[in-house]
Amino acid sequence: MRLQLYLDAPERVPFDYLPTLKSAFHRWAGHDEVLHEGLSLYSYAWLRGGRAGRGGIHFPEGASWFISAPDEELIHELVSGVVRAPEIGLGLRVADVRMQRAPEFATGEQPFRVAGPVFIKYETDRDQPADHLLPGHPLADAQLTATLCHKLRQAGLDDTGAAVRFDPAFIATAKTKLFRYKQVQCRGSICPVLVSGSAEQIQFAWEVGVGHSTGIGCGALV
Repeated sequence: MRLQLYLDAPERVPFDYLPTLKSAFHRWAGHDEVLHEGLSLYSYAWLRGGRAGRGGIHFPEGASWFISAPDEELIHELVSGVVRAPEIGLGLRVADVRMQRAPEFATGEQPFRVAGPVFIKYETDRDQPADHLLPGHPLADAQLTATLCHKLRQAGLDDTGAAVRFDPAFIATAKTKLFRYKQVQCRGSICPVLVSGSAEQIQFAWEVGVGHSTGIGCGALV
């Protein structure tokens, strides 16, 4: 299920707004150690509708944002949280909220665009900085697939046959995105992906996103 939020944004929003979105999500969801500390079986997009300029992003017609999760109870809890406290921070306030059911997917391979950079963190040595894999790297697709399969198993679902890969038609023109979460610099990619598997597995990917750090705004799918 997906929660579509439409926001009033009268002020210029700083570029590093992701921690504010994360704080709002957890405030609305309530105290839940699994959500705070566990594997992120949910995803949310970056803000849409803005124009970047000096000092931040301007949203002349308001911003839109979405949060997705396979757990309908969590989505309903978020709605209740939004009603109680529509203020997000940075001048952002929820003006309208709507729930969206997942599309009817078919078994096979489904193309998706991304609503946030796809982030793949790959560690070979704990004493060395992790690599951030981008489209075209020989290990990127395998890491995307491994992460989705891990989340499927964590949710109690069969991971047989599930796979994710960057769409090869877009790899040559894919853009990279350097972003900062708190004090950590991360590099992700804006590149469509292809998700293969059963209808249930594809819907799950639509809800939880792809790659790492979906709990801080990476890898949400549209």
